[in-house]
Amino acid sequence: MAEILISLANEEQRERCYQLIYEIFCGEMGIMRGDADHQSRIVRDEGCEVTHVLQAQINGELAGTLGIIVGSPNGDAFPEHFEREFEIPRFLSVVPRSRMAFNIRFLVKPEHRSSPLPFRMIVEAGRIQIERGVELVFCFCQPHLLNLYASLGFRPYAALFEVAGFGVVAPLVLIVPDLAHMRAMRSPLVPYLPKGIEDVELAARIRALLPDEPPVIATASLEGASWSEAFGLLSRPCNRAGAFEGFSEEQVSAFLERSQLLECADGQHLIVKGQDTHPAFVVLEGAAEVRSQGATIARYEQGEMFGEFAMLLHTRRTADVYASGKRARFLVLDERTLNRLLNSRPELAAKFLLNLSRSLALRLLGRPA
Repeated sequence: MAEILISLANEEQRERCYQLIYEIFCGEMGIMRGDADHQSRIVRDEGCEVTHVLQAQINGELAGTLGIIVGSPNGDAFPEHFEREFEIPRFLSVVPRSRMAFNIRFLVKPEHRSSPLPFRMIVEAGRIQIERGVELVFCFCQPHLLNLYASLGFRPYAALFEVAGFGVVAPLVLIVPDLAHMRAMRSPLVPYLPKGIEDVELAARIRALLPDEPPVIATASLEGASWSEAFGLLSRPCNRAGAFEGFSEEQVSAFLERSQLLECADGQHLIVKGQDTHPAFVVLEGAAEVRSQGATIARYEQGEMFGEFAMLLHTRRTADVYASGKRARFLVLDERTLNRLLNSRPELAAKFLLNLSRSLALRLLGRPA
């Protein structure tokens, strides 16, 4: 049985963690090469002082790392881009900066990503943060990972922003004293959290600071009007081969249950050329534009899918794609969604794959998909 050991890294061990960051970001994902020390094969902290670095070992070999930034006891401001992108002033009337923390650069070697290790690392990070009185934990994720983080209890709440090499990401917050929400989400973190951290009144005051409609939504939580709205957007007439052409409301809902609804500003970077991520997107509102050297070379309209080559073939992204329109909204689909449907609803997966095949065939013929 593999022996998992997770601990705080000392200075020497931090260097090895930074080397692992280089290995995954620059080697595996092909990103952040401009921020790296290629001679030492290291990616160091990005303009901020990391309070703690977790190192995770399996059978004595480094397998993962996670950085934790905890607010200073003096309440000093976080780096300017953290303050802006995570809208920190929004929370200061209720929670001081000294009780906030960020999880950054949560990385695990590919061969251990489906093991218990990532969850064990999240639990250990939470233990450290709770010991230090943290009440809000912030992080960001790419849209196709939103349901995973939401299942832990994290919530989207602020505008999407771009991270070099990653493209568009969603800022998330975990309200530590809101155990009721984590129970409702059936978060696997709950058994590991001390009951004494629950504070119903404080949780309610923090929740009151969150927007009624965040710009990105875990569609598994959509109910009532939201489901109908999403279906209505997908059901509008489209003069091209659409991803959900011929689908009923119930069949579209089967996809929505395991996908994410993403709202982007005009011009927001959705896919970064060279990126090693594989979700596909369906246009709900607005459009998506493929650009090369500043020129638009392709455009995807309502109901159309893009990014499916990377999803099907696990290749790096071959072009930059941007959101277009005053209200650009997309459904994010990943391979796991399709695999679940192949096992549970094979007839539905077959219909989707038929539409996908038609779309790809039209594109290869040089016609609009």
